[in-house]
Amino acid sequence: METHSGNDEDPLKPGRAARKPRGANGRGLRVALLYNVKENAPSLNGSAPPDIFDELDSLEDVRAYTTALRAGGHTVYPMEGDPDLLRELRRRPVDICFNTCEGIRGDSREAQVPALLEMMGLPYTAATVMGMAISLDKAMTKRVLVFHGLPTPRFQEFNRAAQPLDPTLRFPLFTKPNREGTAIGISNKSIVRDEAALRERLAYLLDAYRETVLVEEYVDGRDVTCGLVGNLTDPNLPTPPEGIPSASGHPGGSADWNGVHIFPLSEVDHSAYEPGRAPVYSHRLKIDLAYDYHFMCPTEVPEAIGNKIRRLTVETFRATGCRDMCRVDFRLDTRSGNALQPQILEINGLPGITPISDLTECAKADGWTYERLINGVLDAAIDRYGLEKLLARRRETMQKSSAALESLSN
Repeated sequence: METHSGNDEDPLKPGRAARKPRGANGRGLRVALLYNVKENAPSLNGSAPPDIFDELDSLEDVRAYTTALRAGGHTVYPMEGDPDLLRELRRRPVDICFNTCEGIRGDSREAQVPALLEMMGLPYTAATVMGMAISLDKAMTKRVLVFHGLPTPRFQEFNRAAQPLDPTLRFPLFTKPNREGTAIGISNKSIVRDEAALRERLAYLLDAYRETVLVEEYVDGRDVTCGLVGNLTDPNLPTPPEGIPSASGHPGGSADWNGVHIFPLSEVDHSAYEPGRAPVYSHRLKIDLAYDYHFMCPTEVPEAIGNKIRRLTVETFRATGCRDMCRVDFRLDTRSGNALQPQILEINGLPGITPISDLTECAKADGWTYERLINGVLDAAIDRYGLEKLLARRRETMQKSSAALESLSN
């Protein structure tokens, strides 16, 4: 990987923790920071869409992760999540892996690094192999949601442009690549209002992204997102049917429930962008205008709706096998008879956690520093694996062995 030229304080070089650790309780672990950066992405042919690698991190993102983890008291070893990762992990013993790898190719690319870590028996942050595979595949996610009785717009998965349309689906429809993140492939053209426009959009997306296309009924309403950090203390404890109230009393505020911390609800402020277009949280807003991002956090919603969104976030987190963190995106349905009813669009089991990501903005609105967020995710994994107890036993065994050797030498 390319690194800064310069001194030994370069945060991209393997290095030790800050002298005064804060966050993560100063646990002082050896952490492999796993990432994929745009600068190292493979070359594609000229027909690939320009946004194809936009969900990959930048070198600046990796520096931010590294600095935050070191501030938590950890020794950090940055490693690219590429075919050389197995060799790097064998060469450099670590206690846990902080996984941010989006993957580069394949239908289940986000699951590839977790699968490797499972095979090696290494602890890691974020969703399981299965959870990553499910949350990357939007159609599969929706099938899981439907099975669990969770509200999501009706949909159909297309593998060819001429595939017959489900007659129960009603226009307008929303189209997007089935296995992309960061709003890749999403623009105001994603909304189609008749079959001719649908076929044209399907042909483009299938050809450009070389994967199936998700088509769902368009929900005209507000874009709201809800994120959390932690893990369920009792995975089988039902969520309250009336929802999860905020701790502050603000309907869009944060909450703690059964081991997870739910951040304040955030809403995209579409009024701040150019008028005359349907409100779509597009790739342009998410990437091109990222540093001019307009949002409201916590947003204003009726108390019952805020409670329901928090409950649905936890239920989606549980149903899809996510761990340590997630972000669930909603539309508040304003169609006749469905005033402000939350509809789940998708879950991100590996949400962006760069300094300007949605989850980070929600955490900041909750009074969290960036270092606290990054180390909070790591702490959730440390606790889930019982890693501190394992390391304590390892240290105890080493001390006993050293004492035994010393007594023999005497």
